[in-house]
Amino acid sequence: MNISMNNHFDELLNLRDVKGLMLVSFEGQLILKEFVGSFSSEPKSDDSWALFIHSLRGAREIEVFYENGRIYIRKTEIGYLFVITGASAPMAMVRLNCDMLVPAMKKMVKRDKFKGLFRRN
Repeated sequence: MNISMNNHFDELLNLRDVKGLMLVSFEGQLILKEFVGSFSSEPKSDDSWALFIHSLRGAREIEVFYENGRIYIRKTEIGYLFVITGASAPMAMVRLNCDMLVPAMKKMVKRDKFKGLFRRN
């Protein structure tokens, strides 16, 4: 992951009451997980992610509310970004940060697709 991507992820994680984020590929592979502090149970890499991702049916963004917080889910070029927050997180800022992160991910994916073409022998 490049420095620009890390900066975007850090900005998201530094927002008030953001607990963590995960990036899950369209095939259900857990690509990245970053949490602030510790959780009693962290997500596992298994087949249930693929089923959940499939159930999203290509939705651009989803917000799930529960008793003590929210999960904001955003479609990217390589999968879905899950932002786990508490109830007092500034969701407008979470969305804004994701709006900046998605194009950065798109540039990274395009650059990586052509990486092999310019390999030196």
